[in-house]
Amino acid sequence: MRIVGGWASGLRIEAPAGTGTRPTQERVREAVFNSLMGVLADARVLDLYAGSAAMGLESVSWGASVCIAVEPSRKAQAVIRANIAHVGMADWVQLWPTTAESALVRLKSSGEKFDVIICDPPWRDGLSQAVRESLPEVLAPMGVVVVEHPAHQEPGALPGLVVSKARSYGDTAVSYWVRP
Repeated sequence: MRIVGGWASGLRIEAPAGTGTRPTQERVREAVFNSLMGVLADARVLDLYAGSAAMGLESVSWGASVCIAVEPSRKAQAVIRANIAHVGMADWVQLWPTTAESALVRLKSSGEKFDVIICDPPWRDGLSQAVRESLPEVLAPMGVVVVEHPAHQEPGALPGLVVSKARSYGDTAVSYWVRP
C-alpha cells in the first residue's frame, strides 16, 4: 500500500497481517480524498476503526492539521505506530489505543469537534448504536462523516445527519453524512 495523494504521495505504508483488517483500496482512498479537497485544509480528522491508519495518514497528506486514529487491536496499533514514523507524521497523527465507543465518550466529555470523521468498521459488525448516536455530537457544524461499508448493505441511519452523497467502487460503498 502507499499514500495516494498530497505531500506524502507515493510513500509506502503497511497493513496488519491476516484477515482482521481490510485496508481501504487505493482507488477508493483517492476518490474519497478528491471529494473532500475543499474540506481538508487545516481540518481536524477523526479516523475510527483505523486499521493501518491509511485514511488518517492520507488526510494529513492532503492537508488536515491533525488526526486522531482510533484502533483497539494491538497488532494493528503496532502497524499504525510504524506507519506514522515511516511517513514522518508524528506531529500530526495521534494513535488512541481504544475502541471507537470509548474514544467517543472521551471526546464528547472534552467537547472536541472534528471537521471530518472517517468510519470504516468491521463489515460484519457495522457501526454500533453507541457510535451512531455519538457521531453528531463530535462533528463540527460544517463537518462530514465518511462511512465505508459493503456496497450491498445500507450503512444505517446517523441521528441528526443526512446522506449528502454515496458512491460505490465494486463491492465497497462510501456514504457522506452532513447536517441537514
